[in-house]
Amino acid sequence: MRAVITKKFALITLGIALIAIADVNAQRRSRNNRPTSTTQNQGAGDAGVTNPATGNAVTAPPPTPAAPAPAAMVADTPRVSLRVNGITAKNANKERVPIQYDHIREDDEFWEKEVWQIIDIREKMNLPFQYNVEDENGINQLFINILLSAIKNKEVEAFNPIDDRFTTTMSYQEIMTKLTGEEKTVRSIDPVTGEEKMVTTRDEFNPETIKQYKVREIWVFDKEASALKVRILGLAPMVARLNEDGSLRASVPLFWVYYPDMRPILARFDVYNQNNDAATMSWEDLFEMRFYTSYVIKEKNPYNREIKDYIKDGVMRLLEGQAIKDKIFNKEQDLWQY
Repeated sequence: MRAVITKKFALITLGIALIAIADVNAQRRSRNNRPTSTTQNQGAGDAGVTNPATGNAVTAPPPTPAAPAPAAMVADTPRVSLRVNGITAKNANKERVPIQYDHIREDDEFWEKEVWQIIDIREKMNLPFQYNVEDENGINQLFINILLSAIKNKEVEAFNPIDDRFTTTMSYQEIMTKLTGEEKTVRSIDPVTGEEKMVTTRDEFNPETIKQYKVREIWVFDKEASALKVRILGLAPMVARLNEDGSLRASVPLFWVYYPDMRPILARFDVYNQNNDAATMSWEDLFEMRFYTSYVIKEKNPYNREIKDYIKDGVMRLLEGQAIKDKIFNKEQDLWQY
């Protein structure tokens, strides 16, 4: 009887051991399969991560936020109008080309006079030079911005104002350095964290500070056509140089552009007409038809000097410049015979 009881007890013990081994194997299998489901749940954002070595749940670190996209440069990014900005849709493609000049042979140049003039955009007739508005394509219409944009896009070359004979080219970076100065490294303190650091900065250019443009032109009498004609050679925006007390010391050219190279570009841009918005003309038309006012500051002379060098009074300088204009006009009239 004792042997039978001992045999049954051994069988029960063996069964319990087999059941325990089966439970351990089942737990191991579940642990091996758990990372796959955890990864799926993590991708779905429903559960955390389980450590396969210990079986304990581990909180996953928060995802790293994506770096924000750099802010767009508003000044360099044209904002195109998304609707018809007027009664009718304007022609977006400016395919106008300048009218070709009449050919003048060297032997037909009977008489010529070279003069330099100043266009002051503060005068009433020159107000289109101050038109600081964007068109339907988001392109700024201020004249100085048209010049700088053409130079930046390498559509036209700029020349150093060391002389007005277009001898030395000038890059867009050199122009902006003259306008905004060199980069400066200054000490700055963050107002939030109080951290002190070095920051590189430079001054900003305000295009509205350009108040004058210098024009170099030649008046020539073509004896074949029996007409007095004018050819603009160069344009130069003028920048003011101030004294320490803020008074004006001098106005000097910023750069020169060769006007014949600039004509195809100016033909694509409209000029603001303060009398009729529908009657548009191009900047090239404005210069060729001389729809601006200017005063003479120099004529070609043996001393190569300007009027201000030998006339100090401002009113008398204007009268001397007008006398040069009258002399050119009278020269044409004197060549006619009635």
